[in-house]
Amino acid sequence: MRAERDIAGIALFFTSGIAVGEMLFRHIPMISGWGYLAAGTSSALVAILIPACMLSDRSSKSASLRIFLTYLLAGISCHAASHLGGLCGNDSLFPAAGTVSGIISSHSESFKEMIDSIPYPEKDCNGLIKAFITGDKTDVPPEISRAFRDSGASHILALSGMHLGVLYGVLLKITAVSGNSPAAKKWKSVTIMTVSAYYTIMTGAAASLVRALLFIMLNETAKILGRETRPMNVFLAALTVQLAFAPENISSAGFQLSYLAMAGIYILYPRMKAWFPASPGGRRWPMKRIWDAAALTISCQIFTAPAAWLHFGTFPEYFIITNLLAVPLSTFIMLTASGIIVLWSIGICPEWLILANWHSTRLLNHILTTICSLP
Repeated sequence: MRAERDIAGIALFFTSGIAVGEMLFRHIPMISGWGYLAAGTSSALVAILIPACMLSDRSSKSASLRIFLTYLLAGISCHAASHLGGLCGNDSLFPAAGTVSGIISSHSESFKEMIDSIPYPEKDCNGLIKAFITGDKTDVPPEISRAFRDSGASHILALSGMHLGVLYGVLLKITAVSGNSPAAKKWKSVTIMTVSAYYTIMTGAAASLVRALLFIMLNETAKILGRETRPMNVFLAALTVQLAFAPENISSAGFQLSYLAMAGIYILYPRMKAWFPASPGGRRWPMKRIWDAAALTISCQIFTAPAAWLHFGTFPEYFIITNLLAVPLSTFIMLTASGIIVLWSIGICPEWLILANWHSTRLLNHILTTICSLP
């Protein structure tokens, strides 16, 4: 419990420091030297206080408070360093990064062209599948984008942790054939982390995808090391790591909504799920399955609603209906589309599978359009 409290305290104070840094260094121009002075001072304080706090007696409440306040200053300093680096420009320090980025970008474009070449009966389907798989929404018709937005299904169309979660599930199934020996388990974890990381980078590394990738990395690393993980510890560790490397994400809508949704899943969803008891024989009644899905949707929506209203000024009225119908269907579409992409790339994709995928996208569009038309 002490370790969990320490992780929670560190994440809370560090995130608060990043938020303070956002206000100081992002929204207030660094003019007349005051911003640079503040950044330098906070960095110096962190350099002095972190070793001092770590060497102090951590058993006392005052020592713990000093440690947490030090992480508050660390968050401010981290954001200051990131902002100063952006002002000064540091791309020339890593010339190899440009080469790697160019290679990945080339692979991404080839992948999108391959999706465009799949012979769906309507090209709108190619654009929608490309958006689902790669996040590129340039070929999605405006009326379809509007239907996703107005019905409360924007998170399905935009790449998010849900998409990487689907990939993670597919990878778990594929790698399961390697067995359960210690060496096989390590190989599975390394393979899953590598493919997930490449997919995240290739699709633009959006904040919500990076969040999901960190969750996967932390969980799979724990498996390799033979250690157990607690969901909230993974949540807090991922939050701290992501903000340490990209403090500007603190103001990103995708970042905020992604972490708030996961907070709802970890904190509220288990309690709501327990409101509908399981059947005595351990079998899951259909109504229990429906309630679990509804509870998941409600818990996410409750936690994300304030941020969604702040950023977009809207709140979907029929979000429960939308997610109960659209999320399972879109998951099916992504799974079948992934199979089509693999089979099409090697030239053995059956036509019936392409047609089934196309009819599924038409059904999804019809459902969302109908929900948008409700009074």
